[in-house]
Amino acid sequence: MHARSPTVRYQSLTSQIIQGILVSLMVLLSVSIFVFFIYHSWINTNLSASFADMITGSAHRPYVTRVLVPWLTRGIAAVLPSSIHQGVESLAFNDTLIRTLLIAYRTPAGYALEALISMGFQLLSILGFAFAFRGLYQKVFKTPALVPEMFTLVALIGLTPMLFYGYMYDFPSLFLSTLGLYAIAIQRKAIYFVVLALAIFNKETSIVLVAPAILLFWDWPRPSLKKVLFGTLEQLGLYFAIRIPIAWIYRNNPGGNLENHIVEHVIILRDYPVMTILSVVVTLIMLWLAFNRWRKKPAIIMFGTFPGLILLAMFLTGGYPFEIRVFYDVYAAGFISMLYTMLLPKTELASQWLTAQDWLNSLAAMISRMIRQQDSQIPSTRSNHN
Repeated sequence: MHARSPTVRYQSLTSQIIQGILVSLMVLLSVSIFVFFIYHSWINTNLSASFADMITGSAHRPYVTRVLVPWLTRGIAAVLPSSIHQGVESLAFNDTLIRTLLIAYRTPAGYALEALISMGFQLLSILGFAFAFRGLYQKVFKTPALVPEMFTLVALIGLTPMLFYGYMYDFPSLFLSTLGLYAIAIQRKAIYFVVLALAIFNKETSIVLVAPAILLFWDWPRPSLKKVLFGTLEQLGLYFAIRIPIAWIYRNNPGGNLENHIVEHVIILRDYPVMTILSVVVTLIMLWLAFNRWRKKPAIIMFGTFPGLILLAMFLTGGYPFEIRVFYDVYAAGFISMLYTMLLPKTELASQWLTAQDWLNSLAAMISRMIRQQDSQIPSTRSNHN
């Protein structure tokens, strides 16, 4: 083997240094987003889902049923010795930074440890999202070195409009939905089902992962409808096996499984018509960016984006006006799809995945094969009858 030339070694070292800088920027930006979220999202201000009520399980439905962070927080706090509880309470009283964080997090007295644990999950989730998004991009597209890191930085910045109102389960939704897409991209069923289970505990809208997961059970050379249906039923079974007991546990809590906020949307339309028109225009532009030339885009990205239409309908009926945080479940796929459209006039991102059109062709071939098989059985049936 020939030794690499000094120029090649220098370029490789330079690339590694730049990549290290970009990854460090990803971490710093993620931490900055976490801090911004704590201080500016009005988290835990909803009286129906205050921090103490979420942790103790006395919050209103449907908030109280989003149990992943509250249950983990309460479980970790329960196994820690009382000395740690006392130490954290003392730290909260004496340390200005910790006290400021707890105030911003709307932490009631006696819940300092639980609040810090909960905030830890927020921080880990936004960091996890950054690296899951980077991994997803690397698995879907053939890109030069450093490009995935740069696009991850853009995706993190793109979260800004969604950060002005939030709940403790928002960043976990963002992280787990992106990690689920990554598991589908690398075709790891075991990892996907673990992620799906965690996402279901976190929020009921995680069911949207079932759409891109069709590709997890899709054999491209010769797809089987039976295999796809069985895989879908497995996911639905897991969903109801988790969500039904949770709903039963909190059946007596105030509130309901669904909220209706159509009136709030009508009021905004009446009182702020210009803002409403601008919102509609921005929504239409984003929909165009997300679904334009969808047949040419990687199938996994489009299957992850299409459920956004369902979330949009749910937002218009059950979501508060301007709370676009409800789209965290489809953010990664939707962002990549919009980015693909914006870059398309100048460059087409080389994909490692088959396109949505390839999937349609595969679907048509499967249907045609099933029809032929059905037709071939008809003469045999007639012959046996005669």
